[in-house]
Amino acid sequence: MKKVYIVFVVALSTALFLFGCSSKEKEIKEDVSLGFDQAKKVEVSSANHPEVVANTIDKKQDINTFINKLKVDKWNAADIPDDAKKENVYKMYQEETVKLGESSNKSEKGLQQVAKVTTYKGIPYVSVEIKKLNLSLKVPNDVSEYLASQSSEK
Repeated sequence: MKKVYIVFVVALSTALFLFGCSSKEKEIKEDVSLGFDQAKKVEVSSANHPEVVANTIDKKQDINTFINKLKVDKWNAADIPDDAKKENVYKMYQEETVKLGESSNKSEKGLQQVAKVTTYKGIPYVSVEIKKLNLSLKVPNDVSEYLASQSSEK
């Protein structure tokens, strides 16, 4: 009887451990958004003229659609080809963080740039700049096409 009890406890412990590991892995995969899901505004401009905004995405529903179409969980680290030409720049803005000791007036909060995504002409690569971190990533072809289409929409 003692052996059956020990085997049962070991099997139950192993099952709980493996179940816990699989749920953490799922949470991590679902959480890969690079913080884009917190964006309140996205400005699209040409890489040649980054000061001229070609398109602004600032409605909550449009931002959610934009973020979902990025499929960030499918992006992979990769070196951008040397002959790549920059096409568009996407600047993402979030509300400023309320710091300790400050009041939390939502009406007074400004937006601050938190990320910049640069696309490349004709190839499915992007570079992402978040604070002082620069990433070079390969994106799915449909994401690349979607990003290219956003520069012409108003």
